[in-house]
Amino acid sequence: MKKITLLFTCLLFTYITNAQVVFQDDFSALTINQPLNGQNGWSNDTSMGGTGSSIGGGPLSPIVDFALSYTDYGSSPNSLFADNTQETDGVGHIFNSTITSGTFYVSFVINVSSAPSSAGTVRDVMRVMNGSSFSTTLRLWVEQSGGTGFNFGIKTGDPSNAGDTTATEYDYNIDHLVVLKYTMNPSTNDDQLDLFVNPDYSNGEPGTATLSAPLPMFEASGNVDRMAFPWNITPSDRFGGHIGLPSVALSWEDLSLSINDFKASSIDIHYLTSTKSLLFSKAINADLNVYSIDGKRILNANIDDLDSFDLSNLKTGIYLAKVVLQSGATETLKFIVR
Repeated sequence: MKKITLLFTCLLFTYITNAQVVFQDDFSALTINQPLNGQNGWSNDTSMGGTGSSIGGGPLSPIVDFALSYTDYGSSPNSLFADNTQETDGVGHIFNSTITSGTFYVSFVINVSSAPSSAGTVRDVMRVMNGSSFSTTLRLWVEQSGGTGFNFGIKTGDPSNAGDTTATEYDYNIDHLVVLKYTMNPSTNDDQLDLFVNPDYSNGEPGTATLSAPLPMFEASGNVDRMAFPWNITPSDRFGGHIGLPSVALSWEDLSLSINDFKASSIDIHYLTSTKSLLFSKAINADLNVYSIDGKRILNANIDDLDSFDLSNLKTGIYLAKVVLQSGATETLKFIVR
């Protein structure tokens, strides 16, 4: 009994740490060749975090089976397609909690196939907003470098604020990890925005940013609660490519979308919040027990040649899953049902 108590004490500590995760989605459980709008809380409704209806009334940006990955950060078989050949609309999502002070991080993986010229005035790939889809805290864009690649650009949200672009040119058709760090400083118009491109994620936050934005003339922070991919602009001002694995957290370490993963005898297993299910990388035979945070066993099941297991009947809370494979290997997985 003491061992169980210790286990769940450690589990509770882990949960407190993971409370720093503000929002994540790997798109892996979404329906491909269908708009992201309407799936897993994503919406083009401005009141729900989106950017409104498409300018031309055209199609919404779809989820496609184009894989994105970055070492030690995460991977997914699906991504959001950015089409810059027609009028398509991006979407947004409300965070699980509102950020009112301190520092937060925003990350995603992007694969750029084409970028707009620097002549465009609104070319944002991604925005984070403050209490409204019309009050932008930070923004990131891509633009042609003048060479054979492209540059990233950032600024704090207000259009009148100065922005800057990376000195480094980045290659097209390559998966790039982008991490934005925003610090709400106590004085007026002194918030700091830093950009890290392709960091060695497992080594922690780099000591020097790839790019730091100029200090803002106008800040829009203190009630940060949503992000969006605002692509409802002229096609020539948009990038073409794919984007995925978005994450928002209060610490660098919690950005990883592999936080609930574990490996057992070459089997990858993780909990999908979007479908409330355990997902296995291939069909397995095993015994499964699920325990509540107070140590009570609430589920016992035999997994017979299955690659997933439905846990949608679980109530909101923190759980521990114990899986015993036929090989005898035993693994435990902490997961959170929201």
